[in-house]
Amino acid sequence: MIEIPLLITSLIGGLFTAVIWHTKRTMPYVYGNAAVSAWEGRLLREQNLMELADAPNLASVLSLLENTEYRPYLAGIPREDGVDVVQIERALRENANSHYVELLQMVPEERKEVIEKLIGRVDLLNLKILITSIEERLPFEKVVERLQPSPTTPRERLELLARAESLEVLLEYLKGSEYYQVLSEVMSEYEKAGLQRILFALDKHYYSTLWREVLSKKPQREVLREMVGYEIDAVNIKTIARMKMAGRPPEEIEELIVRPSHMLTEAMLRSMITSEDLRSALEVISHVPYGRALLEVLPKVESTGSLFELERTLEENHLKLCKWLSLAKFFSLAPIVSYFYCKEMEVRNLRTIVRLKADGVEPGEIKGMLVGVPKLGA
Repeated sequence: MIEIPLLITSLIGGLFTAVIWHTKRTMPYVYGNAAVSAWEGRLLREQNLMELADAPNLASVLSLLENTEYRPYLAGIPREDGVDVVQIERALRENANSHYVELLQMVPEERKEVIEKLIGRVDLLNLKILITSIEERLPFEKVVERLQPSPTTPRERLELLARAESLEVLLEYLKGSEYYQVLSEVMSEYEKAGLQRILFALDKHYYSTLWREVLSKKPQREVLREMVGYEIDAVNIKTIARMKMAGRPPEEIEELIVRPSHMLTEAMLRSMITSEDLRSALEVISHVPYGRALLEVLPKVESTGSLFELERTLEENHLKLCKWLSLAKFFSLAPIVSYFYCKEMEVRNLRTIVRLKADGVEPGEIKGMLVGVPKLGA
């Protein structure tokens, strides 16, 4: 008779311990995810993007954005005598940065590094801009104009890097940074392989280190493996597709692949790399979740000679996955990571609209260049 009360007490104690353990794991994400949910509600929907694409000119685009959270960032941009596209792009990035700085303050310490790495892709973009500008021999003022505001790198630092007139000088400025070693190693190949080889090497370094950060620590690893892992697969597929379209040999493609991939096994990667053409490469992965969708858009890729439809399919499926995980795994990093990817796509879509609108491209063509965003609750 005494054993039964003891058993009940033990069960209650175990349940209480489990509740405390679960609460300790989830509470750090409650405040941040509540804030992110509010921000997510302000993300532009597909209908908003279509309205912007239909606007008659850039001034009208800015007027439509008056009713969004971009308003204070666009307020100082003159609208008479032409609208400055670069100013608009800078304002869009500043808006995104303001959220990213807050995100870094919300994230628990044990996962701050991976969020910093995600957000740090702006610094990767700027480094690629700097290298391309040196290749084009652009003056300092033009280089600074191209650079994007960064949530993690001060403007003074960016301006210092922009003063480099050669890759050797830029390399000196980068001493102590994570990109110093990779740039040093690829410099010897620059004359033989050209600028594109350097840019691919930087991409590989960024995604490899991001992926290692995700895989190296246990907290939140499961959800991050799904969200970042999909992106790693997508990066490898895009790289193989671009190199196949350019007719590059397997040994050259091999050097650019991020390993290990996520759902793409080593055998799949090897088969894709050595396949005769893009169609053969995609048939290798026809049974993975996104493989069939890629084969469905392949005829359009082959008829146009452009990889845009293939890349858009990968990106839209990634956003859907992120959105689903943000709802299914609310008490985790999923909502924060999902918001980051969706916000980055929003900025990219807006930049596409602004640039094409400035070039006088028809609304229908602009709409065809946008990446679809998942609906709230979809």
